[in-house]
Amino acid sequence: MTRIAIWGLGAIGSAMAEQLSRTEGYEVLGFDINPVTIREALAAGVVQGAFNPAEINVLPIDLLVVAVPPTETIAVLRDLQTNNLVVDVASIKQPIMQAANHLLHFVGGHPMAGTDETGFLGRKKVRFNQASFFLVGNDADCRRIMTLLSPLDSRFETVDATEHDALIALTSDATHLIAQALVATLGGNMSEGARPFIGPGFRDTTRIAAANPELWTQILLANRVATTEAVTNFMIELQRLRELLVNNDAEQLLTALTAIQQIRRELA
Repeated sequence: MTRIAIWGLGAIGSAMAEQLSRTEGYEVLGFDINPVTIREALAAGVVQGAFNPAEINVLPIDLLVVAVPPTETIAVLRDLQTNNLVVDVASIKQPIMQAANHLLHFVGGHPMAGTDETGFLGRKKVRFNQASFFLVGNDADCRRIMTLLSPLDSRFETVDATEHDALIALTSDATHLIAQALVATLGGNMSEGARPFIGPGFRDTTRIAAANPELWTQILLANRVATTEAVTNFMIELQRLRELLVNNDAEQLLTALTAIQQIRRELA
């Protein structure tokens, strides 16, 4: 029997617990700061039992998953004393690895399976299947994580923490800020008759602006250096396109948009 303890039953933690619980030979224990969430998880069969964090070092488990927001993850890891294998799921890795440097068997994890919905009910929108799941740590511990979490059917990939944070700043963190800036721009300039003009393009582009503000404040500040650089690069590119509009330069604008279109097609 493979026993996994999950500390934090929000969207990611409870979705992971539910998928593992459905796997033959797995038993999942859960803990959440909200006792109502624990009761709901037990009633729904998302976890098979609860655990006390104070007893984590003597708990007979194969893996501890820390699935709480970044600031709380850092606090949990700093105080954690265990020889068990541990993995987190936060989207920032450098400060997480620093907080866990005293743990013998720790792997920094980041499943790219998040949703703009939070909490226990948000688990229904989380999809691990074929999602990238980045791992930072030594080869042996990373291989153990890949085996233990194989029922998630994720695409595991080992990465460097610094490289991870720089790329996530560009593909995720800055993207959230840009979406939020678009919504703020509309909000500051929207007249009474503007709502019917909000179409699929705006809704698709700004969907992530509806994400939890408290969580994203933590994420953005935790990766603020790399995210600031990514936002600066975006502003440079946006200014370049703006100048083509100001200059009424159809030829160069078409060239720029065609090149951007090709990049997007290659990313798909």
